[in-house]
Amino acid sequence: MRKLMLIALVLCFTISLCPGMAATEAENTALQTVAKEISAALAGRSEYAENLGRYTDFNTDLKKVLQKYSQPGMPKTLNFSGKPAKILVPLNLDDKLVGGFFQLSTDGRKILSYLPWNKDMRPLFVIERSKWENAGDAAQLPELAELMPITENHSAGVPVEKSDLTDLFLIDYIDMLPGKTQEELAAYTSTVGLNAHLGRRTGSSKCLGYSASLASDWWNIAMGNKLGSYDSFINGAREYGVNPRLVESLYFQNTKCPYSFIKETGKDRVTGEKVPYSPKHYAWILSSIKLPEQINDPLKRQISYRLPANGLGMDLPFDNSFNKSNGKVEKIRSDLQKYGIMYAQHTSRLFKDKVSLTLQGVHSVNIVGTAKLKGEPVVIYYETFGKNGRDYMEDSFYGPSLRAFPVKFFYQGIIFPHRIIPQVSLRNNTAVVTFKTHEGKAITPENISVKVDGKAVDVKPADKIRIALNRSDATVELKFSRKYFYTPEEADGYQRRFLISNNRIIELSRYEAIVKALAERNSGLFKKLFGKSDSYSDYLKAAEEKTREGLKSQLASIRNDSALLARVASEIKRSEILKKSELGKIVADMIKFEQISR
Repeated sequence: MRKLMLIALVLCFTISLCPGMAATEAENTALQTVAKEISAALAGRSEYAENLGRYTDFNTDLKKVLQKYSQPGMPKTLNFSGKPAKILVPLNLDDKLVGGFFQLSTDGRKILSYLPWNKDMRPLFVIERSKWENAGDAAQLPELAELMPITENHSAGVPVEKSDLTDLFLIDYIDMLPGKTQEELAAYTSTVGLNAHLGRRTGSSKCLGYSASLASDWWNIAMGNKLGSYDSFINGAREYGVNPRLVESLYFQNTKCPYSFIKETGKDRVTGEKVPYSPKHYAWILSSIKLPEQINDPLKRQISYRLPANGLGMDLPFDNSFNKSNGKVEKIRSDLQKYGIMYAQHTSRLFKDKVSLTLQGVHSVNIVGTAKLKGEPVVIYYETFGKNGRDYMEDSFYGPSLRAFPVKFFYQGIIFPHRIIPQVSLRNNTAVVTFKTHEGKAITPENISVKVDGKAVDVKPADKIRIALNRSDATVELKFSRKYFYTPEEADGYQRRFLISNNRIIELSRYEAIVKALAERNSGLFKKLFGKSDSYSDYLKAAEEKTREGLKSQLASIRNDSALLARVASEIKRSEILKKSELGKIVADMIKFEQISR
C-alpha cells in the first residue's frame, strides 16, 4: 500500500510538473527512478543499500532518512560545458527546504550517486525549495558547487565497470565496502573553523589515512566483523567503517616508525596541519602497534575517538608486495588472491599519464584487482574519494570508485597477512582439529586434505574436523588453505605434520617454514628490493625464536620417550632446513646425550 501511494504521488507530481515547469522526459523518468528506489529501500529490496548494509548500519540509517523524508522533490538537470551532465532529484525536507540529492544519468534511468546525510539523519546540500524550483539550471546554485563537474576527463586512472574488462580478477566484498570521500564541504568547514577549496584534490590531503581505513574495513568484512560509523572530520557526513581521522590521529601520536623515513610533509589546505606522508608508517600503525582504547584529535583536543572493540582488523605485521616501482601484474594478482586488499601508492605522472616518475610515491589508493583494458594489462584500484560508478563525472566531492592504471604508475604495494590457526586436541584415539582466525573466530578452509600414517582420509572442509587415529602413535599430515588467509612463509598453503604419541603432539612444519622464509629474506635480492629492514622479516625473527623455545620445552618433556624423540630426529634428518636450524642443533645434542647415557 505504501509503495502504491508513493508511486501515485510521484505520478501526480510528474503530471503537475509537465505543463508549468516544462520538465523534460528524462527528468520525469529520473523522478520515477528515485521514487521506485525509495520504495525498494523502505521495503528492504534495494540491492545497493542491502549490500552496504551487510556489514554496516547504512541500510538502517537510510531507512530512517527516507521514513522522515519520503517525498522526492522536483528533478532538475545540471548542465556542464553546454550539455546535460546529470539529473539531480532532492528530497522535500519540509515546505521550505529541499536537500539530499540523488544524482542520476542524463536519461534518468540510472542512479549515479546516493544522497549523503549527517549524524542527525538529515540530508546534506540543503537549499531553499523556492530557489531550487525556480532555478533554470542546477549548476547555477552555489549550494551545489561541490557537485559541479570539474572537467569531462578523469583526474587519474581510467574509471571502469567490470563489463569493460577482460581477464579480470577482483577481490571479494567490493560492493560491500562503505564509500568515503577525502573531500571537504564548504557548508560544513565554515562552521567548524576549517577551510574549503573547490576542485579535484585541491583541498584535503588525506588520501593515506582514507586508503588505510578502507584496508581495515575490507579485512573486518573478510573476517565477518560489523563496521561502525563516524561523522567525517572534514565534511560532516555520516560515513561507515573505520574513521580515517582516527587512523590519522594515531599517525600523529606515533611519531617514530622503524620502517619509514619521511613522516610528514607540506601543509594540508583544509586543516593547516602537516600532511602524513608514509604508507609504511600507516601500515605499521594498522598492524603492529598496541592500540589505545581511545585517542584525542591532534587538532581539536576536545574531540576523542574510541577504537573499535576488535581493533583495526589486522593480524600479522605488514609485508611488501612490491616497492620502488618494481611491481608486476602477475605477482600483484597472486598476492591479492593470497593476502587480500593491497594498500598502495601512485607515482607522480607527466605528459597526460604517459611518463611515470618512479622515484617517489604520491597519491595513496587500494589495489583490488588486475585485468586487461582494451587488451592491455592493468591494475584495478579503489579511489579515496570514490563512491560511485564509472559514469559519474568527478566533482569537488565524489568520483568513480574503481579505476584502472598500468602497473608502472604504482610506487609500492603493501599487504596485511592473516592466518588460519589450527588447534589440535586428542580424545579416545581421535584428533580434533579446529580452525580459527587470530581473533579466535571459527573459520572454514576452502581446501583441506588429511593423511594418517601416509594414507589419505576423506575429510570435508569445516571449521572443526575429527580424524580417527586407531592407535596412540600416529603421524597426521594436514594441508589446508583459504583465499586471502595465507602467510608469506606458507604462501602455497598450510602444511602441518603432527607426530602423535601417548597424547603428546610435536609439530615441526611451521618452524621449518619460518626458518626457510627467513633464509630467503636474508638473500641479496630481497634486501635490494625491500631494504635492510622490513616489518615482516622482523616478525619472522621473533616467531622463529618463540617457536623454537616452545618446541625446546616440548622436547624436554619427551626426553624419556625415546620412540617419539627418534621420530623427531628422523623428521629433522630428512630436512636440510631443519638440520641446519638452531632447533636441529638442539635435537642433535639431545640424541647424543641419550646415546651417551645408555
